[in-house]
Amino acid sequence: MGGIGGYSGILLNDRSSNDSGLDEMARPAAFDRDEVLLEAMGVFWRQGYGATSVKDLEAATQLRPGSLYAAFDSKRNLFEQSLEVYFDHLRHQVRGLLRGGATPLDGVRQFFRVLAEDLTGDREHKGCLMVNSLLEIPAEDQEIQPRLSAMFQEIEGEFRAVLERARTGGELPPERDPAELARLVMTGIFGLRVYSRTAHGRDGVDVVARQLLSLIED
Repeated sequence: MGGIGGYSGILLNDRSSNDSGLDEMARPAAFDRDEVLLEAMGVFWRQGYGATSVKDLEAATQLRPGSLYAAFDSKRNLFEQSLEVYFDHLRHQVRGLLRGGATPLDGVRQFFRVLAEDLTGDREHKGCLMVNSLLEIPAEDQEIQPRLSAMFQEIEGEFRAVLERARTGGELPPERDPAELARLVMTGIFGLRVYSRTAHGRDGVDVVARQLLSLIED
């Protein structure tokens, strides 16, 4: 899932103080918008929204401030679009893993194997952009927070669907509730992401992942 800072208050404004002078330069004749969004996503992922300046985005995307504003209106809008790019990649990967197993539960096991690999291979300790943003952005934000909630609900829905198939196919007993198990999985993923940022290494992450799987399978 990985392959695919503190909040300073500026997210509640349409344009942050870092956006001053954003319209000084004209947008270049042509550039790859998708590539710009990927580069911007990487900066926000590593640094967080509040700690990312327009100069950081200019350096990463090789666009001048005026060009960024002409194309994306504001730093906030660029962040929102970058978040959507991240979610699209994440959703595609989760679906592929969960639906690619020999059985539904094998898909869940495959997901946790890849998650453990990604977490321990994240040398920059970036974590998950969605989780990071959920923690950074204040609860009173009426645009990004609801969108993040919808994103997490959609991922939870993917787990619920695969666990429903597991129950229908006899891998889970009839009394197990796929919706409750899906919420348990999501909670476990959040916890595992935090745990992986401590000095426990791959073995520690694998142990926690196996425990989460055992809660589903037992």
